[in-house]
Amino acid sequence: MTYGEDDERAQLEAALSIGAAAEYLGRAVVAFHDPLLLAKPGSIDSQIMLSRANTSGALDHAILRTVDSASVWKMLETLRPTFAPHMKNRDKEKLPSLVNRVMWNRNAAAHMALVEQTDLEDAVRALVTIVESLHPLGSSSENDFWPADLMPTVALLKDKNSKAAALSFEAKLASAKARVANLLSGMSTSEAERFQRALEARDISSLVLDRHRDVYQSCPACGRGGTAVYLVLEGDPKSEGYEETRGGSYVDYGWSRPLNFYALTFRCPVCGLDLEPEEFSFAAIPIELDEDYEATDDPYEDWEPDEDYLRGR
Repeated sequence: MTYGEDDERAQLEAALSIGAAAEYLGRAVVAFHDPLLLAKPGSIDSQIMLSRANTSGALDHAILRTVDSASVWKMLETLRPTFAPHMKNRDKEKLPSLVNRVMWNRNAAAHMALVEQTDLEDAVRALVTIVESLHPLGSSSENDFWPADLMPTVALLKDKNSKAAALSFEAKLASAKARVANLLSGMSTSEAERFQRALEARDISSLVLDRHRDVYQSCPACGRGGTAVYLVLEGDPKSEGYEETRGGSYVDYGWSRPLNFYALTFRCPVCGLDLEPEEFSFAAIPIELDEDYEATDDPYEDWEPDEDYLRGR
């Protein structure tokens, strides 16, 4: 990694390298699920080459067409909703998303040969976070991805990420405290209480998710009630089993599926504090909730054996 060097050429090479690494990794993770997802819509030849219908296994690079990078990131966001925060603007000041921090540096280097060292350092740290979030999609671990000689550098970048998150949290905290103090300026104690209760009761907009859980959390800035939003990921249904009764019949305990919860954002309707998952620990807000279970239907309830099953094929 040469992102920290003063040499302009080394910085340009680093910007191009991290952009290529992010793009190749994203495409590799999509291909891990199904190579056909990378085929450009409307290109029949490309779809056949990247599908299981391509029994010859041949790829004609001259006519193969794949989706663009923007489509790849959108697929990753859909395949793993916990990746969604990396696609969003990071705060109210509209700082670019983690993906854009990487790709904008890459584009600046490729098209204008211009890279700012501080922006490059931010992009490299963003890449580490992106890589870690993609490991579960590719069924790989961190140790399988990073070469051993780079692990000290990766550890250093993680430490810088942690320090940057701490600084961001402190800045947001100070801003939120100043904001609520300004709101309550000139009010009596009773008036301030009524006003804050009214703000607390507001229904603030959340992320658009298939399933999420809103958890009440005391705001670290103003002490009022805020909301921590957690993405809900559903596991595969599992049978709870059967039990034979004294009469010789069986009791079916039904099916259930595990639910896992991952932090996405915290928002306070009173002071306006808005936190990212990496800032949760500084506010003493849990990043993950305990696993839960919910009842679900038997996924095999309508299953009927076909001819291949009956013939043992």
